[in-house]
Amino acid sequence: MKPGVPGLAALLEEATRFASAAAGKVMADPRGQEAVARAVGLAQKSLQRVEALQAEVMKAAGIPGRQDYQELARSLARLKRKARELTQKLEVRRRAGAGAEGESGGGESVDSD
Repeated sequence: MKPGVPGLAALLEEATRFASAAAGKVMADPRGQEAVARAVGLAQKSLQRVEALQAEVMKAAGIPGRQDYQELARSLARLKRKARELTQKLEVRRRAGAGAEGESGGGESVDSD
């Protein structure tokens, strides 16, 4: 609270008590419960509509959405995993080739898969 504003804390406390009592009365009445349920339902539908419109606007503007980023992240993870696998295979072949060169004294051989 700001110093120099007497009674502000008491006023806020009283307002909180009043709002709490009013909410309690509304929720105690079946009509109040129904009204709150309707309001929550409308809010959820509105949020869904806003999200759908946002997706449409982003698509029209060429901006990728969350789903696009998630798919890109999955693709990137697959590519990284495949690159690690290929790097491991190359390393095994390189080691095998280095051992064979030392024994045979021969040149390099190139395998194609």
